[in-house]
Amino acid sequence: MAIVSPVAKASTDDSELIYECALALDFAARKGVQLPVTSARAMTHFSEVTRNDPALLRQAKQMIDASWKDYKKQNGSQELDKYVLLVAQDCADLYVERAAQPAEQQAEMNGLGTLSAASLRAHADRTGDYGAVADYLVYHYPFGKDLFKDNADGDLLGKMIVEVGASGLRRWSDEAVYAIANKFYWQYNPPATRLIFAEYQRRMRMQRHTEAEAQRWAQRAADDRAAQARQANAKAVGSLGNGCENRKLIDQRGVVTATYSVCRR
Repeated sequence: MAIVSPVAKASTDDSELIYECALALDFAARKGVQLPVTSARAMTHFSEVTRNDPALLRQAKQMIDASWKDYKKQNGSQELDKYVLLVAQDCADLYVERAAQPAEQQAEMNGLGTLSAASLRAHADRTGDYGAVADYLVYHYPFGKDLFKDNADGDLLGKMIVEVGASGLRRWSDEAVYAIANKFYWQYNPPATRLIFAEYQRRMRMQRHTEAEAQRWAQRAADDRAAQARQANAKAVGSLGNGCENRKLIDQRGVVTATYSVCRR
């Protein structure tokens, strides 16, 4: 069977290949093979491509199960193991290559001085690290969006919540989940609202927080982010003229995936 790259502009036609990557990476991990990418990365990609469609998940499971059974029947269990490990290695290499794709490109900034929605989308598509984008947005919008203005960044955040689904949200930080649940970030997106509030309530139950305690926690976090932003934008003592600060967008592995400049006026 040929291994086709599941990277870049993947569509639902690639979903079975991406799912096979997830199964193969999981198999390799259980065999003790150390790879730079986990099955969770592939499953996040699968959820993104299929938009969490259960029918596509069933279809992928059936296809890969039948394919692997047929391979085992023709070649034996040891050869199947070798094949699956080869798939895992190829998939890991492809995802590493995808993460390394043009991180050096100049990131676009919007009128508010933050990375544009297009740049953030490109970062999420390239790395699969939706949680890093959520952390970035709640840091730069500690109190949510202006209720009377459209905000492309906030709308992107809502779309990403729907794309990763309930399982993907469990990997997001407490700070991001609590902030998004307690502030307004998008104009109108009922599915995103339901998903984030369900995850918010799940975490409150796990941490034994009351609603009031959770809101106070979110408010303190927002105040802290706002204070950090004010400090970052303040002119240094004795400085003259404009100053620019280079900032980085870093994914969950600690890899810098984009750089941008913020200039003070």
